[in-house]
Amino acid sequence: MAGNRTQEVDDKGTNQEEARHILEALRDQGFESDNEKFAKALGRSIEQVDGMINGAETIDDDVVMKARGIAQHRGVQIERS
Repeated sequence: MAGNRTQEVDDKGTNQEEARHILEALRDQGFESDNEKFAKALGRSIEQVDGMINGAETIDDDVVMKARGIAQHRGVQIERS
C-alpha cells in the first residue's frame, strides 16, 4: 500500500516524501547504505525497510521518530536544510 506523497506522517508536518528522504539519508550516512543493518536498528524487517524506501509501504510516525533519534545519537544530519 503506497502512501500519498503529501500524507503527513507526524505532528511536525513531515510528509511521505520527506520521511523517505530521512530514511535514505540515515541509511546511507549512518549504516553504510546497508538495508540489513538499518532494518535491525529500526526494529523492522529488511522487506519493510525496502518497501518504505522505494515507496511501496507507508512510513509511519514511529519509524520517523526512531530514525530521528538514531540520527541524533550518531550525529548524522538527515533533515533537509
